Amino acid sequence: MKFPFLNFFKLVSGVITTSRGLAVGALTAANGVFSGAISATTGTFTGPVSAAGSDLATQIIASMPAHYERASRPAIKGYSTAADRYTLTLPRFTVNINDVGYTHAASADYDLSAEATWDTVAGTDYRTASNRAGVDFYVYACTPASGTAPTIKISANSTTPSGYTAATSRKIGGFHGLCVAVGTIAGHTLTGFAQGDILPASVWDLKHRPVCEPEGMVYSETGFWADIYLTSGTGASTASANGGTISDTRTWLDFTDDYIAVGKRMPTGAEFTALSTGSNAETNIVGAADPVTTGGHSDTASRRMISNIGVEDCCGAMWQWLNEPTFRFDAAANHTHEVTVSGDPETVTSGNPSGDVAPAWSWHDLPGSRGSFYKQGTYGQAGVVLAGGYWAVGTNCGPGSRYAFNYRWRTASTIGGRGCARSR
Repeated sequence: MKFPFLNFFKLVSGVITTSRGLAVGALTAANGVFSGAISATTGTFTGPVSAAGSDLATQIIASMPAHYERASRPAIKGYSTAADRYTLTLPRFTVNINDVGYTHAASADYDLSAEATWDTVAGTDYRTASNRAGVDFYVYACTPASGTAPTIKISANSTTPSGYTAATSRKIGGFHGLCVAVGTIAGHTLTGFAQGDILPASVWDLKHRPVCEPEGMVYSETGFWADIYLTSGTGASTASANGGTISDTRTWLDFTDDYIAVGKRMPTGAEFTALSTGSNAETNIVGAADPVTTGGHSDTASRRMISNIGVEDCCGAMWQWLNEPTFRFDAAANHTHEVTVSGDPETVTSGNPSGDVAPAWSWHDLPGSRGSFYKQGTYGQAGVVLAGGYWAVGTNCGPGSRYAFNYRWRTASTIGGRGCARSR
């Protein structure tokens, strides 16, 4: 479809034609509002479009199927004041809601302590910071009572906001509330953040999000998304959720299957360093015991166990599987090597060559009817690296902590996992 008038945005009258020259609608000259319909082979545009209040071309483009475009990524208002940390700033954007285009004409702030920000304050009142702790929230662009500017509502409902339907709203983004206050940590990105504040790296929208569902995740500027929490649940119920029961005593193979079921994967070694930077180092969780559930923990120095981007329990809580293979050398053959020397100077006159000391190759039948793994020695190429350190040994823990002893079918109560994903 062609719109030959688009170079003349100030016109308030004229005919809109298709590429075949068929006139299918007109702009009224009396009030600058298009009251007809623009029909195309694949869809229909329905008004209103105001020439006086917004750019006509923008409104038409915004009405295109699935359209969402913005000037910049949504973000928290700032870091310097307490109020900025629980205020979401949405940029200028255009959006299609049920085949009608709308324009959020300028950057605007949405204060989580204000009733107008929310779809409802009945039931759980999310203006109260503690009620936002560890909760995922969603940003909706909704059909306004009049005009071309969408009504913005934030909701804890993942399908539609209260008072609207799928036909009158569109989910365009979301974020996660900090589960427990960070406190004061010198040099930490989140120092001073309070419970219920918006985790800055958790803010997502339709153009900036992971390939999987975005709940309970944060973005690393190195180019990937990471789970905020240690993994809970299994299979299709695998989750990153505050207060979840940590999944452990599962093999690397089990965790791999879990992440595949929800569109995630394990981090590489470099990614683990990136997601855990800013976490505690050379300390372990207070009490030196299995944390059992996810989120909000502190270490033996009373410091919150949280990274610069908001990832919880990276170091000193549970070892975490990596997508990082290693080689474990076991079962070398015992051998001797004897030689006889004589003369002056002494020279070797006879000897017995040593046997092959390298471990033999063999198949290992993997658990769960997955097939078999051909490796050298007992474990050999089946080795997989763990990261972060666990609850009982603080001095070894930290973003760079690695343990290369383990193999992919091992299980232990000290080993958990954390999902990652690429951007969509």
